[in-house]
Amino acid sequence: MSAQNKSFKNIKKLNRENLGWSSVSLFLVALGILIAYGFFIYFLIGKVDSGDPSWSRLIYLFSGVEAIVFAAVGFLFGKEVNRQRAEKAETEKKEVEEQKEKIKDEKVAEYNKGLVLGAMIMQAEGSQNKSMENRGLEMEISSSELQSIAEKAMQLYPELNR
Repeated sequence: MSAQNKSFKNIKKLNRENLGWSSVSLFLVALGILIAYGFFIYFLIGKVDSGDPSWSRLIYLFSGVEAIVFAAVGFLFGKEVNRQRAEKAETEKKEVEEQKEKIKDEKVAEYNKGLVLGAMIMQAEGSQNKSMENRGLEMEISSSELQSIAEKAMQLYPELNR
């Protein structure tokens, strides 16, 4: 099992553990704050007819309560957004790792094909000195062309000199 796969499973495990009582209780507190905010606004609407000093104090109190409510709403919505972003990032990371592995495999395969081709060229150059009667139906390539191809193969793949 790869290290990335283990870390992905650990994150899923942590997400399940985070759904315990503390998370539920925080959600309920935030929901309670929103409900209390609704009742406070209803209370303020009933006090619209009060005098200026009383109304100013209520508005001052309202601004403090409003800050607490916005923090609770931020907790409710922010937690879900961050969780989705984290899951998306993990998925993208997994896809990138798979793509990197695929490219690495393709690179190794192409390198091996080049080595095989180079070895074939080296072998063909060695057999170029055979007499014409022993060749059969082989295609005739000038020895200078074959030698230049063999030299290029040795340049590109030094492993062929072994």
